[in-house]
Amino acid sequence: MKIGIFTKPENDNDALRLFCDLLDERKTEYFYIETEKSAVPDVIAVFGGDGTILASSSYAIKHDVPLIAINTGTVGFLSSFEKSEVERAVEILHSDKYNVSTRSLLKIRGIKGEYIALNDAVVERDKAIRGKTVVSRLNLSLAGKSVYNLSSDGIIIATPTGSTAYSLSAGGVVLTPNLNSFIATPICAHSLRSRPIVYPDDNKAVITILENSCGSVLSVDGKPVESIKAGQSVVVEKSSYTLKLIEKEDNFFDRLFKKLG
Repeated sequence: MKIGIFTKPENDNDALRLFCDLLDERKTEYFYIETEKSAVPDVIAVFGGDGTILASSSYAIKHDVPLIAINTGTVGFLSSFEKSEVERAVEILHSDKYNVSTRSLLKIRGIKGEYIALNDAVVERDKAIRGKTVVSRLNLSLAGKSVYNLSSDGIIIATPTGSTAYSLSAGGVVLTPNLNSFIATPICAHSLRSRPIVYPDDNKAVITILENSCGSVLSVDGKPVESIKAGQSVVVEKSSYTLKLIEKEDNFFDRLFKKLG
């Protein structure tokens, strides 16, 4: 087994050093992905918080390699292991009997390019605009049918994995990881009728910036990637790629309320 380690320089810590020591004891080959980007491991071990996991996901998706995450950040909701469980993580890896959770991804088509997201795609008002009323006016359609027009700060399209992130903070519901669904969650909508909608993940979502709207920004997994003008649209659908997460045999709801309760 060859293990690729993904972390940020500021995440160098006792948990990471212990992990490497245990691999050395077992004579397990490992390398740091940052220094050997062309190498392909059998498993990626991520040390950090959810932001580090999101940063590593593109590499894992590209090479179709499972990812095991040890939380050395703050909440670390995507991590199955805490920094006190490094020995258990190493034992599970060497047992070859670990559980793999397959997570669905979003394919987002903007104006300038295509993107892949683990958590969410967000179209929201451009807060940099000055000297005018900044209101985002959007239309959401699903499977070719208009759902509603929004006067809001924007809208989030989230996967089940992303349903516990920005979407949850904006009033969305939690989707369990095994659901074949996505959720559209308005952000601060000025209407009693504009509510989150859970829909089948084989539906194509189209978000159109209406002519009387301010400019908007498309963000993918929390990172702004494009400016979107009135009259333009963003298309969000299920990606053919998936992300594989190595997990313990624990209860999703126990973790949910332990981390977010």
